This record gives sequence, structure tokens and C-alpha cells, in this order.
Amino acid sequence: MSKSLKSKKSRRRLRPAAAITALVAGLAASAVSADTLAQPKDNTLERAAANYIRFREDVAALEAIPFTNEEVTREAHRRLSSHDTKSLSDGWVAYAALVAADSPAFAEAIQEQIKIKSNRRKGVIGGVDGLMANVAADPTFLRNLPGAQEAVNSIVAMTVQDGARITELGEAFKTQAYAMQKTSWGKKRISPPQSRLDEAATYFRSRAKPATPIFERAVDEGVAPPALASAKAEWAADWGAEGGQGRITEKTAEAVIDRILNLAARYSTDALNPRLVEVYSQNTKSERCLSMAKLTLDQCIAATRTPYEEAFCLGEHGLKDVATCNGWIADAGAS
Repeated sequence: MSKSLKSKKSRRRLRPAAAITALVAGLAASAVSADTLAQPKDNTLERAAANYIRFREDVAALEAIPFTNEEVTREAHRRLSSHDTKSLSDGWVAYAALVAADSPAFAEAIQEQIKIKSNRRKGVIGGVDGLMANVAADPTFLRNLPGAQEAVNSIVAMTVQDGARITELGEAFKTQAYAMQKTSWGKKRISPPQSRLDEAATYFRSRAKPATPIFERAVDEGVAPPALASAKAEWAADWGAEGGQGRITEKTAEAVIDRILNLAARYSTDALNPRLVEVYSQNTKSERCLSMAKLTLDQCIAATRTPYEEAFCLGEHGLKDVATCNGWIADAGAS
């Protein structure tokens, strides 16, 4: 057999092996890519948080509308009245959990916990199950992890800053209420209060559900932060304005923070389901406060006859009260 023929046969024998090697390499690369871009099995937390983000979106929309006619207060009333108090309260908790999960130090702390190996002889449960077993035994477990304080600080900063921006718009509405008294349209008689309340209720019922975002989550050692910066601006943790300092000062607030961190840890490790989100996102104090704010707003609107009066009600009860109801956890101005 000639050397050239042997050479050709050798090449033919090597080709399948080379092809298999390339295929394996390709599959491995695909697996890594799929893992790093994996989306969670359950997006209940994002859907819950979207209810709070919609309020942010409404605030941003109202900031952009100049006070030039009576439609300004009509649009503000429709938007600010279209938020279910429980959904808004739960939505804030869900969003705070995403902010905590996006904290690099907290993500690293979760990574270290789920690296722990199971050891039956010593009664040690490892991985995500072990982490959740520790949290079940001690609700403060996550708050005491190294790196947890960074997550708490992020929640506090977001809360104070959001409150500052919402309050600023509320003050602007109240300021405009006085300026509108010098205009003909600001003092103009508008439709009866009940028809305006009915209009706002119809808008609330007909409004579509807020869109759920898809974050560019990168899995790192079993932990996938949400990457809030990958979504539109209203999802950013620094959406709010500069505000004063905040701090957790109440025992009740600490319990809410523990639930927020629980949701954050479960979200990061893909261990959430709708029932868990429903249970841990409850914030009774905020919900009651928001319910009272909504009732007070309706009562205030019922007593109005002009746009300038509406502007005052919306600034005080539709905006400033909401900032207070969501902001009590981080006592703004605390030293």
C-alpha cells in the first residue's frame, strides 16, 4: 500500500473523532451559555414587584405634565387612584427583595451558604435546602450573615430616596394648588365629585396589568441576582431623589426586613413559588396605612369643586401619604 493511500485512510479515521470532539465542545459551550442566562422557574416576585413599579411609572408620568389646564388633575386622579392598596404594599416588599438580591455582598453570602455540604452523621443539611432549613429555624439567620447589611442598606436607601421623589411631587402639586387659584381654569367648576370618583374607579378596573420584566440574570455558583440595571429606568434601585439618612428603628420593621431577605435568598437560588411570595410579601402596617390614605383621598376629592382643590388633595393624600406608608420601615432622618 502506498504512503499516500495510508495517509488518506488515517485522515478518514481521524475525522469522526475530531467531529465528536467539536460536538462535545459545542454542547459544553451551549450549556454554559444557557446556565449563565437562565431565567427563574417562577416569576411571581417580578409580577408582584411590577405593581409597585407601576406607581413609580405614574409618578414619572405626572412629573412630565405641565400644569396648564384642568386635565392635569384629572389624569393625576385617574392614575393615583388606580392602585390596589394590597398590591401596592406587597409590591413594595417584592421590589425590596429584588433590590436585596441584587446586592453583590448578599449574593456572595448566599453562595457561601449553599456551598456547605450535607453530612448525615453530623446532621448537617447542605445546599439550598440547608440554607432554607436554617432560615426556618431562625428568621433572623439571613440578616446576620456577612454581607447582609449591604442588602439592608440598599433597601433603606431605596426607600428613603423613593419617598423623597414622591414627596417632592406631592409638594409640587400643593404649590400648584395655590398658583392655580390665580388662573381662570384653576378656579373653574368641574364635574360633580361622584362622577369623578366613578371615572377613576372605571379607569382602575379597565387598566391592564403591569408588564413583567425579564432581567439579564447571570448564574454564579448557583446564585442569580436579578440585574435590575438591565431593565428599564423605573426598575432601577436609584430611581428616587436624594433624601435624608434612614435606619431600621422598629422591631416590626426588622420582621419585614427578615421576610424581604428570605424572598431575596429564595429568588437568587430559584427556590420560590407563588404561595411563598404571597406569604412573605405581606406588610400589614403599610397596607392599612395605604387603605386609610386612599379613603382620605376619596373623601377629599368628594369635597372638591375645582381643579386647584383637586391638586391639593392629590398632593397630600395621593402622593405624600403613599410615601409615608411605604417609608415607615426606613425612618428617614434617623441618626
